[in-house]
Amino acid sequence: MSLITYLLIITVNLTLIITIIQEKGLHEPMYIFLCSLCINGLYGTAGFYPKFLLDLQSDVQVISYSGCLIQTFVIYTSVMCEMSILTVMSYDRYVAICRPLLYHTIVTSLTVRKLLLLSWCYPLFIGLIVVSLTVRVPLCGSRIDKICDIPSILKHAYCQDLCKVS
Repeated sequence: MSLITYLLIITVNLTLIITIIQEKGLHEPMYIFLCSLCINGLYGTAGFYPKFLLDLQSDVQVISYSGCLIQTFVIYTSVMCEMSILTVMSYDRYVAICRPLLYHTIVTSLTVRKLLLLSWCYPLFIGLIVVSLTVRVPLCGSRIDKICDIPSILKHAYCQDLCKVS
């Protein structure tokens, strides 16, 4: 069932991306933002589903520390990108509804590019900072419980007294 869900996510997102790219009538800001949202959907699922599907097939769910950090980075930045893109989409709709006569003056192709760049670069930058700060913390244990995320990783950083005893 999980594999079918993963394949469905890939198929729907790729279909929307290809349709928006090929259809010239859909080269409007809202559809460009929708395309960006679909790309982010592929990015986020690529960071979660492959490892999840592997864990379902395996008796032992193990991930390396670097793999855990990469997965954490991808999932966190995907969520932040999604929020940023949805915010940009809502701004686009706000301008279209509340300032329809000025829409093409406010939302130019340059503005669309800037908003897309901001909605991707800011989350990637913040994610890079968070993961780089997490890497600097010395760990006591190597077993991450259930899911790879910052709290699970940092839980192993505050047991330095236990590390000295063992």
